[in-house]
Amino acid sequence: MNYRRLGWILLALGAALLLIWTGRLLWAGAGLWSDLNRLQELATGTETPDPVAACTLIQSARSKVTLIQTEAGGVLPAGRALGWLPGIGGDLRAAPEFLTVAEGLTEAGSVLCEAAGPVLTAWAERGALPKPEQLPELLTQLMPALPPATTAVARAETAWAQVDAATLSPRLARKAALLEQELPLLDAGLHLALAAPDLAGLNGPRTYLILAQNDDELRPTGGYISAVGQVTLEQGRLTTFKFIDAYTVDDYAHKPYPRPPEPLYTYMWSDLWLFRDANWSPDFPTSARQAAYFYEYGQGIHIDGVIALDQYAVEMILPAFGEIHLAEDAPPLTAENIREFMREAWNPGAEGVNAEWYQQRKEFIGQLATVLQARLTTDPASLDARQLLRNLYRAFQERHLLIYLPEPNAAAALARLGWDGAIRATAGDYLMVVDANIGFGKVDPLIQRTIAYEVTLTTNGTANATLTLTYAHRGQRRQIQCTPQVPYSGHLTYESMIHRCYYDYVRVYAPAGSRWWAMTPHPTPGQYLLRGQPAAGQAEVLADEFGKAVTGQFFVVEYGQTVTTTLTYDLPTVVQTQGQQRLYTLLVQKQPGTQGTALTVALTLPPGARLVKAIPSPTQTAGEQLFFVGELNTDFQIEVVYE
Repeated sequence: MNYRRLGWILLALGAALLLIWTGRLLWAGAGLWSDLNRLQELATGTETPDPVAACTLIQSARSKVTLIQTEAGGVLPAGRALGWLPGIGGDLRAAPEFLTVAEGLTEAGSVLCEAAGPVLTAWAERGALPKPEQLPELLTQLMPALPPATTAVARAETAWAQVDAATLSPRLARKAALLEQELPLLDAGLHLALAAPDLAGLNGPRTYLILAQNDDELRPTGGYISAVGQVTLEQGRLTTFKFIDAYTVDDYAHKPYPRPPEPLYTYMWSDLWLFRDANWSPDFPTSARQAAYFYEYGQGIHIDGVIALDQYAVEMILPAFGEIHLAEDAPPLTAENIREFMREAWNPGAEGVNAEWYQQRKEFIGQLATVLQARLTTDPASLDARQLLRNLYRAFQERHLLIYLPEPNAAAALARLGWDGAIRATAGDYLMVVDANIGFGKVDPLIQRTIAYEVTLTTNGTANATLTLTYAHRGQRRQIQCTPQVPYSGHLTYESMIHRCYYDYVRVYAPAGSRWWAMTPHPTPGQYLLRGQPAAGQAEVLADEFGKAVTGQFFVVEYGQTVTTTLTYDLPTVVQTQGQQRLYTLLVQKQPGTQGTALTVALTLPPGARLVKAIPSPTQTAGEQLFFVGELNTDFQIEVVYE
């Protein structure tokens, strides 16, 4: 026997098999990449959403993932040894985790598509998005698939947590950024879907409040509660939808009401705590429960959840509806003119302030809500669904839209995304600045805020902090005097309520164990206040709340002037030890209802420390000092590793 010839034959056969194997993997990998890109286009492009096409792509991607897993699942872990390779080393190291992520996500998608396939196909054939009353049909199809889909997504999340995104190639890093954003959203969506039958009233009627918050008069959860909507769902159908003035909720003529939070009593001279002031806590679940209690107490109607939104949220939502007409002869309403429309609609007519105007001044809120609700429920095909979902997501992320649902699955999902507006728990440093306009005016459009936070770390992991808050009143009219209240008389206008002095009660939330040292006093003369007594303007240490140390201060920003207040305090241990390295984290939580607040963080490392990495990258560095500059439109997080 010619063993040499046999050897060459076996070698050639092995090479051919290797080429075939490699070719199959390359084909599957290229096809999978193509399917993922197409799915991304369906999700973010301008085409009308096509769930059937999406499901077809998911099934295609699933088959390719299965092939790769079968052919190369046992080989991929060997790529970890090649992590040193420039350019692609990080990709090779993360390949097993990426395959697990892909397997989990495509399994979840396949299970859901298979369950809902007949319903999705029927909707696609009709060429329209589903109507709310069709929700029970979809949920019936989906419910058996939700637990296995949730388990598959959890498996993908566990694998993704092991990936160091900073080591990935630019091409793969772009996909990783989407995963970082979408995985929590997908997980939360599945948990909300598990709760959907109960939330949609399939197990009995469910009634929710919609708090219309006016961010022109800023309050802790977004704005003064001007009006409230009552929405009832039963079997997925809307059985009640009405809006009323927040002033008409309470029944204090027949029932006792509690004394309000101390600043409302002291500086606004409010004797009773009423529904319109229910959102005094910056923790939205707490304020939502208070609002639900007052509504049930005054109206006798049980509440199953609370939604809050401000004018920014309305401006974000409107583009998906196109032009809105409240009447045939009325000019169209758009995101660009809706705020001005609201202000004008509030104004008294030529006859000035009277009883009829007082009772009807907020009717436009219910009229607008009714038109939007009618479009959403009777003509969903006329909406730009993709833009609506995208802008709703932005409204949630920027804290202009908040939801409180006590149902456990829903509550956990909302909390994970931060959409419940709760004060967030943190292991490191924390800061939240909470303003409350308590001067009876709509002055916030004229107030420009800046937050400057300086932190000096010590070698033992504690820190010293200096917080500087600046409030610049941009009013340019002349002879505006600080008066304690706006009389509802004569030819009052909304514009005149904007051009007033700014009465603010600010609270600062910091890590528990922080020790307050000093805050700039801002005395207020007695003639500025309803009680006629001057206020010393000193900061006061308040009781800890939600695992945070809290201090508060009242002051008045006179028209056209600027007030700067500085708070100094000691922080507890805010640095974690990780072997030879140290980790400092900071969460600056955004107050709902605010937008574009300028933020500067100056972090000084301990003497002799060497920076290892910082996320995000510092705007500027100077020796051991790092500077981060931006706008507080969403929660702002910093992670700094040093040796």
